Amino acid sequence: MLNLYRRTVLGIAGLPGVEGVARRYGWRFGVGRFVAGETVAAARPALRALVDEGRATIVDVLGEYVRDEAAARAMAASVATTIATLADAGLPAVVSVKPTQLGLGIDPALALELASDLARAAEARGGRLCLDMEDHRFVDATLDLLAGVRAAGAPRASTVLQAYLHRTPDDLVALLAASPPGAEVRIVKGAYHEPAEVALTAMSEVRRAFLSACETAWRGGAKVNVATHDEGLIAEATAFARGAGLGQERYELQLLYGVKPALQRRLAAAGHPVRIYVPLGVDWYGYFSRRLAERPANVAVVLRGLFR
Repeated sequence: MLNLYRRTVLGIAGLPGVEGVARRYGWRFGVGRFVAGETVAAARPALRALVDEGRATIVDVLGEYVRDEAAARAMAASVATTIATLADAGLPAVVSVKPTQLGLGIDPALALELASDLARAAEARGGRLCLDMEDHRFVDATLDLLAGVRAAGAPRASTVLQAYLHRTPDDLVALLAASPPGAEVRIVKGAYHEPAEVALTAMSEVRRAFLSACETAWRGGAKVNVATHDEGLIAEATAFARGAGLGQERYELQLLYGVKPALQRRLAAAGHPVRIYVPLGVDWYGYFSRRLAERPANVAVVLRGLFR
């Protein structure tokens, strides 16, 4: 049922005219619940509050699927500015980008140039770059991009694997073999509208695949960024880490800005390393749509905005 709900919401989001209405009234509809601001300056108070409360941050300058080199370079410049602004403000210079923001869909060489520059800039300021994983068409290219970025002098660069893809177990084994011990990998369930030919569709299977990926990554020596709001999965993953005697340098709980903030605080208060994924930027529509599609309760945010 939840899978049907997700597909319905994403289908509606893709209808002609829906995006235009959403962009016009987005902040009234509750975009600010999930997006910290349209600029890093606007998002700084939210970022500072999270850090002051004991939660680390990873910033995502929203955007995807640029159409030309000029747009890719403009996006890279925006991310570079964000890295510098974060570092100058004493905030974690940890950022996440979608490879298609940097031109992966039009020229892999361009994406490698821009991603390498950003990753080196982040590491020079004590931070790091994570390459987000997009839909299944870009998995191979993203993994190749990560290898190129690391080879270009940014060894702390990392990426994301999506548990619901059938190919993920094999991708994880290959990634672990190519990574130094302790390298990071973020494990997520997966939020794109993927066909059954490439992705699991039953949530029970996705949950099992998620835990299996975390355990495989830990056994392979990785630091696992457990990225989910599923409290059952969090409990099982942290129990495995505790039972395996893994220290806090081997795992991190990553949750989305605006989603289950009480849970975020409880996890941090319990002594777990917690990092909040904080989106910002003007290109928020795709991200906002995926958040609404994750759980029916999120639609209540929009409904409340309609009656303000």
